[in-house]
Amino acid sequence: MAAILALSGCEDTDGIGSQERASAIEAARSYEQAQVDRDWKAACEAGTERLLHSLGADTVAECVEIYDVPPLRTYSDVRVTIGEAVEVPSFGSHPAGIGLRATVKHGQPAPTSIHTALRLVPGDQGTWLVDQAVHLIDTEAVDAEGTDAARRAIAERTDTEAVRAALKRK
Repeated sequence: MAAILALSGCEDTDGIGSQERASAIEAARSYEQAQVDRDWKAACEAGTERLLHSLGADTVAECVEIYDVPPLRTYSDVRVTIGEAVEVPSFGSHPAGIGLRATVKHGQPAPTSIHTALRLVPGDQGTWLVDQAVHLIDTEAVDAEGTDAARRAIAERTDTEAVRAALKRK
C-alpha cells in the first residue's frame, strides 16, 4: 500500500497521492449514494469479500438479499458528503488503506445526519473498495439542539482522528 501511494506522484502531508485520494473519495461517495438510492447490487459490489462476510453474505447476490428489505421510513432531501482522506494502518483482518468519513444528511421528515467511518482498500485495476464501515455518531438529537457547541462537538467526534479510532475498534 505504501509503495502504491508513494509511486503516485503528488502527495500531501498524510502520504496519500492526489489521484488515490480522488479515487477513494469517489468510491466512498458512490458506495454511500448506492445505499441511499437502495441500489443494493452497486453497494454490495463496492465492498470487499471481507465486508460481504461481515454482513453474513458470501456473494453479491446474498448481500443484495440481506439489504433488500422495505425501509422503515423514507427521507427527502438526502445529501451525501465525504470528509478528508486519511491513511489508516492495518487492523485485525483489515489491510492498511484510506479512511474517510461519509455523512448522509436527511432533510425531511426530521433532519438527521449519520456519520460513518469507511476503510477503503485497493481493488482490481486501480479501483477502491469499501472494506470496513463503522458508524461514528447519529446526530439526530444533537441536530435538534442546533447550538454552536453541539455542532463543534459533532465535528470533534467525526474528524480524521475519530475515523482512525473507529476503524481500530471493530
